[in-house]
Amino acid sequence: MSTFESTPLMTQAQTLDPARFAENSASADSAREADLRAAAKDFEAAFIGQMLKFSGLGDALVKGGGEDVAAFTDFYIEKFAEELAEGGGFGLQDKFYQKLKLQSTETEANGTLDVKS
Repeated sequence: MSTFESTPLMTQAQTLDPARFAENSASADSAREADLRAAAKDFEAAFIGQMLKFSGLGDALVKGGGEDVAAFTDFYIEKFAEELAEGGGFGLQDKFYQKLKLQSTETEANGTLDVKS
């Protein structure tokens, strides 16, 4: 008998173990949850940033510091919006998260995304 014939195709660690697949599935679900929460937070930060830009905050910042400050007001507003979102924001993250989760689940079930709802 040659060495090739006596070598098993799969080692004990590579055998199909249902517990291992459940563990991988739970890990993928928690990673997906984290991604959805991060996307919801980022979306709220972008939303807050747009609100701050249109509120006139950028103009108020420029008046105090002149043209030198004007180049950096967008960065300041963006960072301020991120900090607000990180601290809980306006409470929109949960709504965004729920909608993203629902759409993600529907996409997995149907294979399509319904953007109308």
